[in-house]
Amino acid sequence: MSDPQRPRREYLAIAARLPDGTLGRVQISYQRMQTIGKRGLGQASECAYIVPYILENPTAIFEGLRRDEDEPKQGFGWRCYCGVPKCSYRADGSEGPPYQNQVYLVFVNDEGVAYNWRWEQADPHHPDLPQDCETRFRKRLL
Repeated sequence: MSDPQRPRREYLAIAARLPDGTLGRVQISYQRMQTIGKRGLGQASECAYIVPYILENPTAIFEGLRRDEDEPKQGFGWRCYCGVPKCSYRADGSEGPPYQNQVYLVFVNDEGVAYNWRWEQADPHHPDLPQDCETRFRKRLL
């Protein structure tokens, strides 16, 4: 799952629901977390609270990314976890309600490393799924 050349201490392991319902692990690099932290308390709070929540409580898991903007800069995109978190975070780090008509996506590469996450427009007929998910991903696993 991870490159044997990379020390484990470069990554934080987070519990993640697997498509079969069991718990596994997804990693986030400390470097990525530091970069996000420099963007402000709101984005740091999303990384600390929303990303783990979505990984452990997804409403859907998709496999096979079809959009270039979803792919990581290195390696290959593999899965997308999506869901609606219980809250959002304002720029100052304070909690707010979840964004209306939006879902939260966490992208995981083929090595099990979360490399991107963000809010996106929800499907109007399925508010817990991203818009155009039928054509955006190859298949739905959960």
